[in-house]
This record gives sequence, structure tokens and C-alpha cells, in this order.
Amino acid sequence: MSRFKNIDSKLSDLTIKLNGRLTKDRPSYPESLRTFEERRIDLIENGIMKAIIIQPNFEVNGVNSNIWNFINLAIYDDGLSISNPKWMEILVDQKDFSFIDDNIDKLLLKSEENLSNISMKDLV
Repeated sequence: MSRFKNIDSKLSDLTIKLNGRLTKDRPSYPESLRTFEERRIDLIENGIMKAIIIQPNFEVNGVNSNIWNFINLAIYDDGLSISNPKWMEILVDQKDFSFIDDNIDKLLLKSEENLSNISMKDLV
């Protein structure tokens, strides 16, 4: 069973509100590379790609699904170049997934506030 079962409906609701796109577990990746769960809400506003990302911790030896991150990200243009100006705030850094589950309402509210207030001048 998905660890996201308690929060997927809230992610869907925010995705609709933001007119974004919700992706689950990197659907464009080959099946053999989809070894972990994650969620991502993406949207583009005024030439800025914005995202809310919930993912396990990526480490030298692979993916650590015991600790999780909740990230807000904004990148100028299409986000394909690492040299593009960007802004990032990590709302949850390497915590047990239950922390995200228990605090999802606050995390989504803060994410919505963060991303709605981002403008070009914030991107570095």
C-alpha cells in the first residue's frame, strides 16, 4: 500500500487549485528505475517553473526511503539547464515520512504561500 494514501487527496486538491500537474513515482522512467515512491506538483507561472516535491533522500549508495524531504522549487524557464536562476526552500529535511503525513496541511499551505509569492527577482 502507498505511504501517500492519507495525503494524495490533499495533493490532488492543491494541484487543481494551482492549475498544476501532479506526478507520481516518475511515470516517464522505465519500470526498472521506479524503485521508490514520490509525489510532485508542477506548474508554470510567468515563465517560472514551480514545484512541490516530496521524495525520499538520495544518497551516495542509492535512495534512502527511511528519510524524506519536502521541497519547494522555482526555476526560470523550463528548468532543464542547471545554470538557470532558481530558488529553493526545504520545508522538511531528512525526516520520517510520518512527519510529512502529520503536518501535510501546514506544509501545503506554506508551499502555496511560498510559490505564489515567488517572482523573477527571487531567482538567483
